[in-house]
Amino acid sequence: MKKDTILFEQALQIAFEKVKLYDSISKTITLVRDLRGRIRILLPESRKNYQDSVIQNLGEDLSQSLGPYGYKPEDMVLYAKDLSLEESELRDGLVMYRDDRKTINLLDRQVVGQDWLKEPYARETTIPRATFFGIKGGVGRSTALVIWAWYLAKQGKKVVVFDLDLESPGLSSTLLPPEAMPDFGIVDWFVEDGVGQGDRILDDMILATPIAAGLSGEIKVVPAFGQKTREYLPKLSRCYAGIPGGKNQSWGERLERLVNEIENKESPDIVLLDSRAGVHDIAAVAVTRMGSFSFLFAVDSSQTWKAYSFLFDYWKRHPRLNEIRANLQIVASMIPETERDPYLKRFRENAWDLFRENLYDEAPKDATDVFNFDLNDEDAPHSPLPMFWHRALQEFEPAGRTSTVEEKTAEDALGDFMRRAEKLVFSEAEERLP
Repeated sequence: MKKDTILFEQALQIAFEKVKLYDSISKTITLVRDLRGRIRILLPESRKNYQDSVIQNLGEDLSQSLGPYGYKPEDMVLYAKDLSLEESELRDGLVMYRDDRKTINLLDRQVVGQDWLKEPYARETTIPRATFFGIKGGVGRSTALVIWAWYLAKQGKKVVVFDLDLESPGLSSTLLPPEAMPDFGIVDWFVEDGVGQGDRILDDMILATPIAAGLSGEIKVVPAFGQKTREYLPKLSRCYAGIPGGKNQSWGERLERLVNEIENKESPDIVLLDSRAGVHDIAAVAVTRMGSFSFLFAVDSSQTWKAYSFLFDYWKRHPRLNEIRANLQIVASMIPETERDPYLKRFRENAWDLFRENLYDEAPKDATDVFNFDLNDEDAPHSPLPMFWHRALQEFEPAGRTSTVEEKTAEDALGDFMRRAEKLVFSEAEERLP
C-alpha cells in the first residue's frame, strides 16, 4: 500500500478532526457518509447564511484531505434548509462530539447496520421485553424462546411472542398449527400501515398458542404471516420502508409502535422478541432500540466469537453504551452431551475475552463504579446461561402434536437457563420502575 493511501476506516477520523478546527462556522455540523463511504458536510441553514470564503476554505481543505473519500471542493458542503431531507433522517444522526461551542453528528448512509448505534426508542409501557438473538443461525434460539415462554405460562404469566425473523419465520409455525393461525401477520401490518390502515387488521393478527392449553397462564403469538397472507415476498420488501410526510417514522419506529399497540391491547406480563440472526437491522432494533433485555446465543467456535467481536467492537461507540451493555447476557447454546465441563470452561473464557476486550471498563484496583467482572463471577453478562443439547429438541415441533412441551425435556435442556433468565429479566424491569 502506498504511504499516502487513505482507507475507509481512516476517512471518518480525518473529516472529524478537520471539522473540529472550524469553530465559528456553525454550532451544529453533520458529517454525511454515503453508501460508498465518501464524506461531506451538512450545515443546518441555507447557503446564503454562510460566508463564501469560509465555505470555500472548508471545501478545499476536506476535499484534499479525504482524497477518494471526499468530493470536489464545490460539492463538499450541503445545506439542510436547501434540501428535502426527512426530519427522521436528521433525527437519526449520531452524536460524535459535543461541547459548549459545537456538536458534530454523523449521518451514515448504510444499506444495513444503521440502527446498531442509534438511541433507544421512548417506551410507552413498563412491560418487560426480552430479545432472543444469535449472531449465527441454527443455535436453538427459537426453541429456547418457546420453552421459556411455556415455562413462564406454567407459572401463570401472560406472554406475548413476536416472530421478527421475517426472512425465515419458523417460530410462527412452531407455536401455531395452520388451522390456528390468525388471518394476518407482521408483514401484512407493515404494508397496511404504510397506507394508513394498519389498525384495521390489528385484531386479526394475534392468537393464543395451543401449547399453553391447560396452563394457568397463556402464550399469545404475533406471527410473521397469517392464513390470509398473500404475496409474502413483495410485502417483505416493503417492511423496511419508513413513512414520509405527517407521521415521518422510520421502519424501526413503526415496529416499536406496533409492539406498543399490542402491549396496550393485551397487557401481558412479558413480551418476547424472536430476532433475525446476524447483523440485520431487525436485530439492531430488537437488541438495542426497544428497551429489551437481550440474550445472545452462541456456540463455542472461532467463527462465532469473531462475528460477535465485530459487533461488540462497533458498540464501543454507542452513545448509550452503559444502558446497552447492562442488558446483555450470553447463552451457551447446544452444549454437547459429553465433556460438558471442559466445554463450558472454554466457553466462559472466550466469552470473558469478548466482553473484557470490548465492553468491560478497565478497572483500577479497588475501583467500584466501573462495569467490569471477574472471569468466574456468576452474575456477569459473560457468565453463560446453559442450553444443553437434547435429542428430543432435534424434532421439536410442539404445535404439531397433541401434547405440550414435555416437562422433563425442558428441565434437562433449559432448567438453569429458564430460572436465571426469569430472574434477570424481571428484576431488571423492576429496577426501571419509578
